Amino acid sequence: MDGLDFFIREGETLGLVGESGCGKTTTGRLILRAIEPTEGEVLYRKNGEMVNIAQISRKEMKAFRREMQIIFQDPFSSLNPRMTLMDIVSEPLVIHGLAKGAELKSQVRELLEAVGLKAQYMNRYPYASVAGNGSVLALPAPWPCVPS
Repeated sequence: MDGLDFFIREGETLGLVGESGCGKTTTGRLILRAIEPTEGEVLYRKNGEMVNIAQISRKEMKAFRREMQIIFQDPFSSLNPRMTLMDIVSEPLVIHGLAKGAELKSQVRELLEAVGLKAQYMNRYPYASVAGNGSVLALPAPWPCVPS
């Protein structure tokens, strides 16, 4: 990526559109620090202060990721086929310490139902659960970590 500049205000959503291989996924991964930038800045406002998240530690980055999300155009390519819906949707809750045990299961149930999936699908795998509509499943996974 070279020379990419954009500004997203709090509460706004940015959709990146372009030809295959133009850098849409790379941009998202750079912002989330799933891959490390080689130069430049990624500025993010946290508690009223601008922070260059390209320069903070991976441990510090965890708190920022809770407020960010990426939804891929092809959701099935971003879902692990070896994980059940319970595993996929609960992962952000577990990583960020938001729920465990019975509360975790209850929140996953609510998230699945919010996108029209039955709670009984929790122990199914993505390919057997959503009748070809992976985009429905791609949405609840990051929801508990509400983006700003």
